Amino acid sequence: MFENPTIVERFLDYWRTTAHQRMGYLYGTYEVHADVPLGIRATVAAIYEPPQESTRDAIRLLDDEAGTEVDELAQALGLKKIGWIFTDLITDDPAIGSVKQLRGIETHFLTAQECITAGELQNRHPNPCKYGSSGYFGSKFVTVCVTGDNNKQVHTEGYAVSAQCMALVRDNCLIPTKDAPELGYVRESSDKHMFQMFIISSGDIT
Repeated sequence: MFENPTIVERFLDYWRTTAHQRMGYLYGTYEVHADVPLGIRATVAAIYEPPQESTRDAIRLLDDEAGTEVDELAQALGLKKIGWIFTDLITDDPAIGSVKQLRGIETHFLTAQECITAGELQNRHPNPCKYGSSGYFGSKFVTVCVTGDNNKQVHTEGYAVSAQCMALVRDNCLIPTKDAPELGYVRESSDKHMFQMFIISSGDIT
């Protein structure tokens, strides 16, 4: 959830001015969700828009020299990077401010590339877990898409990919398709063999 509507409205100003898509990082806090068993709720306090180039159909991130300073400033304010947000908006009728519905059950909710990006970002922001063998398990990093709903109104929807998807992305197994954004495929296996070496630290070998 967002602390107030102004946070999203300011983020949408770029699209309203240029008709180009926009991406940003979400900064906020996590808190216990009282209405959901074992639930955690993310509350967004600010959106940071890193350097980027965009068109109506694509976004390309540029080098961000200020990224570290932004993280440090957020930490000083008691905030952390908790997710990312992007637009997929195309105007339908400028006179009434409606937008086209591009996503839904008949098409897709997230593209394969967006799922891969979400997996990569979740891998960069793992969830601390004392029961995990590595000290981490899964991620609370969220993906928010701003697009048109079935009433042709601007709508936000939140997502997170599974731990299985995170693992496939980590191991570079997933590839998006070029002509069907909703489809992806698993990289073909190679002829190379992977060997594991086990070292015995104690005991005699005969």
